[in-house]
Amino acid sequence: MRFLFVPGNNSLSHAAKCLTISERLISRGHECLIAITRGNAQFLKNLDHEHVILPDIQESDGAGFPSISWFTDRHRIIEAIKAETALLNECKPHRVIGVFRFTLKASAQIAGIPYDSLICGCMTPYSQSVLGVPDDEPDQEFSKNNINMFFLSAGLKFNRALSPLGIDKVNDIRETLMGDRTFLWDFPEFNPVSEKEGMIHVGPLSWDKWPYDTLDINSVINGGSPLAVISFGTCATNAAITKRMIRVLVDMGYRVIVAGGGQMVVSDKVPEQDGVTACVFAPLERILPHASLIISHGGQMTVFEALYNKVPVIVMPFQPEQAHNGICLERIGCGRLLVPSRTFVGSSRIYTDALDRMKDQDIKSAIISLVDNPETGKCLDQISDVLRHYHGPETVASILEQ
Repeated sequence: MRFLFVPGNNSLSHAAKCLTISERLISRGHECLIAITRGNAQFLKNLDHEHVILPDIQESDGAGFPSISWFTDRHRIIEAIKAETALLNECKPHRVIGVFRFTLKASAQIAGIPYDSLICGCMTPYSQSVLGVPDDEPDQEFSKNNINMFFLSAGLKFNRALSPLGIDKVNDIRETLMGDRTFLWDFPEFNPVSEKEGMIHVGPLSWDKWPYDTLDINSVINGGSPLAVISFGTCATNAAITKRMIRVLVDMGYRVIVAGGGQMVVSDKVPEQDGVTACVFAPLERILPHASLIISHGGQMTVFEALYNKVPVIVMPFQPEQAHNGICLERIGCGRLLVPSRTFVGSSRIYTDALDRMKDQDIKSAIISLVDNPETGKCLDQISDVLRHYHGPETVASILEQ
């Protein structure tokens, strides 16, 4: 069989999810092709992985999370759909799989190709929680209306491009992320969703072939003091926040590894000092079994790897989905959101400004309340056991080849 994977380009983690599934399919004798933007193509080229170039509506502003500008430019949306449709007609895959790709469902419909999707539960229309807002938030209804207004408004703007192409309108932009089969890479204990036909919880999709830095792991883990990891993903790295977290953790007696996610020039952003190791790409699957704490942006690939290794997670978010993951961690007792929840108004500054208002002692107290709580370890044991029942890449590959 022949498969085409088309990830959204706001995070390299979406491409990594395509890679981990395609590896399984290729090993079983299938053909797999990945389509990616020109800006991210070097990543796949360095891996010597077959790929083609496609435009993405994310290129309108390069944002790391959906912004209204993604759905405002009708010509860019039509360009993306036409390019996708042309590729589908050319390579004629048996199925096309989108990962957080808003235009692909329409393209697959035009080309008559079966379409499946990979997404997290909180970005479906059926999530039972308000994105980025805890259940006991006094202003939850206001936040719910605000977030829903974004999804509805994005859908209305998106429809202006769909109508000339003869594609059915959507009410909520999240509807475009639902496939014939929608594979959820999270799990119901983490984020509850209403069960719908075609939605399948497959569990985390990890990948261990990033272009890792050469690292003497023994010299890092044998320092005699607890190890903390700072990882803000592949979308954006805030140097000031990274330096502040290093200062706080070192002051608390931690050794620190900074995982740059490919987004940093290490010598420019992380000061050289004893007990601090900076990597452009850190081999987290080797590091996390020895870690006592991770401070993360809240990306699910990182969060689930930490949970699998029973590492408590502090989330410093830069967008609502990441904040939501922090709330989900609090719900299951395995982590906490560092900054107070905020109604999202389109800018990461609501989170960074909230952190600026915190004193270093507030950050230390948040860490201590999580790490020193005996219930945290019990919850991590339980969730790690849950995750060991999932085999995400193998499950998706097995279903796709049916």
